[in-house]
Amino acid sequence: MQSAVSSPQPSLVSVVGKLTYTLLRGLERSTFALVFCLVLRTYKFGGLQGVILLFVKALRTVPGVDWLIKVILTKEVKGAVRELSSKGTETSEKKIAISIPEKGLPHSQLLEQLAELKVGETAAEDGKLFALVYSAGDTHTELLNTARSMFKDFDATGSVNHADFLDRVYRMFCHDNALNPNLFASLRKMETETISMAASLMNGPSSVVGSLTSGGTESCLMAMKAYRDRARALCPHITKPEVVACITVHPAFEKAAHYFDLTIVHVPTNEQMELDVSAMEKAITKNTILLIASAPQYPHGIVDPVEQVSELALQAGLPLHVDSCFGGFMLPWVEKLGYYVPKWDFRVKGVTSISADLHKYGYGPKGTSVILYRDTDYRKYQYFAYAQWPGGLFGSPSMAGSRPGGLIAAAWATLMGMGQDGYLKYASETMEVTKKLIQGVRQIEGLKILGDPHMTGFAIAPDCPAVDMYALADEMEKTGWHMERQQYPSCIHFSIMPTHIPTADQLLEDLAKAVSSVKANPDAGKDGSAAMYGMVAKIPDKAIVDDFIVQYFSEIYTMT
Repeated sequence: MQSAVSSPQPSLVSVVGKLTYTLLRGLERSTFALVFCLVLRTYKFGGLQGVILLFVKALRTVPGVDWLIKVILTKEVKGAVRELSSKGTETSEKKIAISIPEKGLPHSQLLEQLAELKVGETAAEDGKLFALVYSAGDTHTELLNTARSMFKDFDATGSVNHADFLDRVYRMFCHDNALNPNLFASLRKMETETISMAASLMNGPSSVVGSLTSGGTESCLMAMKAYRDRARALCPHITKPEVVACITVHPAFEKAAHYFDLTIVHVPTNEQMELDVSAMEKAITKNTILLIASAPQYPHGIVDPVEQVSELALQAGLPLHVDSCFGGFMLPWVEKLGYYVPKWDFRVKGVTSISADLHKYGYGPKGTSVILYRDTDYRKYQYFAYAQWPGGLFGSPSMAGSRPGGLIAAAWATLMGMGQDGYLKYASETMEVTKKLIQGVRQIEGLKILGDPHMTGFAIAPDCPAVDMYALADEMEKTGWHMERQQYPSCIHFSIMPTHIPTADQLLEDLAKAVSSVKANPDAGKDGSAAMYGMVAKIPDKAIVDDFIVQYFSEIYTMT
């Protein structure tokens, strides 16, 4: 007979609980074993230092620990800067945001200021400096300065006085090296003030920071490097990062993509030669880390629709770089003069960085450009640091290691000496001659202007099949002009400068004659650059053309 009382059975909850406990204990032991093996392996290959490093990295993953380390680092950095400031002169350590002066300062006054900045700085000739500056003495330095003076920049202003002034400034700092920011306080002051003046010109908030570089290419390289490293830190799941830009973006970005293992996704222009915003929107994917716009793009002098691109960037949570190497130091003055310029600078909310060349319409010495970021959270990814070199702690803000102090000083002196009044004067004169040339070209039967240029650069193209642009360029060069040939579509680029004011009428006259000559000679396109560009257009694999360019450079830069 079965008992009325059943024997006790374990409940489902109890069974699950025991099973869970057993699994957790097993996981605990397995985890401990794995960690122990990892520590042993780390000790084998990295020693005690490696184990300590492993422990610190693990500790930084604990919530709050990394934040605490950042707080301590910030305190230590500020302390180091205060100590550095106490060693320098008060003048050399002021960090006050400044703008380009309303009136350019007299050259004599600037030279006096520069001489004062150098007071107290260690000079190589004192014999107390053991790095950074390598000098063979005054006689050799004079030789270097004399050689440089023979090839000094006669910039686009056409002013010999301006060129001589920059040459004198460069001589004062020709051996100073910005590699070590602690040693040459004057260079640090001038670079930060140059960045401040550029940021103010481009309507940047007080948070804008940046670096002085050797040119537009380096500025573009630095932007791409910064955004690549930012994506690595914030989006480690992106293993094949992409950058979306228009086909008119400067090749410096192609070089950066090649260097830094990035892929540029190109979008076309619209009929007005502007970046096609709808095409850019379609090109954005889960791998996109950056959008790029130009202000203006170099080939045709047209500002991309930055405000619309900014909307895309904000919607997608992406940074937006504006390449204004060509026009960054011209567009602000053109707008102040009353010409229409679409918003392109830091007034546009989505813009996170801007590149602009001082050695173009900033009329600075060749080898000076700026890269600006909306705040330090972007710029920090540009820097490089290495703390394990036997030669000491190493860090650099840009691609270059040693950076010539002469260029930094001359860049600063250019902005201070030109002043807003000087820039407005040159912008007004240059825009007037640009308008004259554009109107004149439009009156030449067979030619047209591509798009609606926004400043002092434009491109001319054929308005009828009888005009071969490359044959036209060849014809113009027979009369002494140096033509800038372009493709997709075939056209000729013009960057107009103050030096073109006296030659504008002759340019239009020679263009009209050249058009007539090309029309009268249908075979003109079979010779010269016209034949070469025609051949290139017929080659389907442009890698072959790339090989040709590489071999060409190899040949011309080889001693024979």
